[in-house]
Amino acid sequence: MTQQEWDKKAIDRGGSILQSWVWGEFQKSLGFKVERFSGDDWLAQIIEHDLITSKKYWYSPRGPVGNAKAASEFLKKEADKNHAVVFLRLEPQEPIELPPSPKEIQPKENWVVGLEGSEQELLVSMKPKHRYNLNLAAKKGVTVREAGKNDFLEIWRLFMETASRGKFRLHPQNYYLQMFETLSPNYLRAYVAEYQGKILCCAFVSFFGHTATYLHGGSSDKEKQVMAPFLMHWEIMKAVKQLGYYNYDMGGISSDPNHSWAGITRFKKGFGGFEVRYPGTFDQILSPLWYNVYKNLRSFRKILHI
Repeated sequence: MTQQEWDKKAIDRGGSILQSWVWGEFQKSLGFKVERFSGDDWLAQIIEHDLITSKKYWYSPRGPVGNAKAASEFLKKEADKNHAVVFLRLEPQEPIELPPSPKEIQPKENWVVGLEGSEQELLVSMKPKHRYNLNLAAKKGVTVREAGKNDFLEIWRLFMETASRGKFRLHPQNYYLQMFETLSPNYLRAYVAEYQGKILCCAFVSFFGHTATYLHGGSSDKEKQVMAPFLMHWEIMKAVKQLGYYNYDMGGISSDPNHSWAGITRFKKGFGGFEVRYPGTFDQILSPLWYNVYKNLRSFRKILHI
């Protein structure tokens, strides 16, 4: 199957950038083995990950796309041929009769802003405080532009600052550089918001099918009073709309008010839009013995915070 045929099939069945051909090429550039499988009414891009003692697991990000039951049955047969594969980690679009994974990778809930209305209609659908803040940012002199490779080190600095503040782990620096180099400009663009010559926030936005998706971002803890993130996302929405995309997926949220994402959730929902729910992450176990070893090691690492 050619890249064009693969992507068309993925788009027709509602697949995301994570099931695009170019995402597989990006994963290959990082050294991962990538497999692509397709049936009559499904497809699945698989990324092979290493476990201990030469064991592996297969991960299909936001996949399989389409008929999850038929796909999982086929993938199990394929994986059984490779005795090193301990389990399949699947994130189907529809519920499937498999045990939930002990590790959620992609979020179960995303916030999406539809862009088919006029700019005025999009503004009206926002919370008044969001409209006020983005107008304030513009009046204060915040500007938003598309970033280039020369901005990467500053973007990386903001990624690190945000991760430190939020106490979450980043991929290695090369992951984001390779993403930018492999996917830009047709499948990914970077945006930055500046104030008085300094970049205050940034975003990696992917493009696939009818949807642009906020993949990664960072922000400074300085000059928060100028509300740069509000204007940045509004300008991204306008740019995405002008490029002909119907949706701006702002990424993960949480309906739990006590979740660490509570503040992020309020921020994203303030732009108007709707929630998209996914069934979650499921593991299809091929080797119960090695799968238990894997789970026990994960628990041990969590106890040690490594």
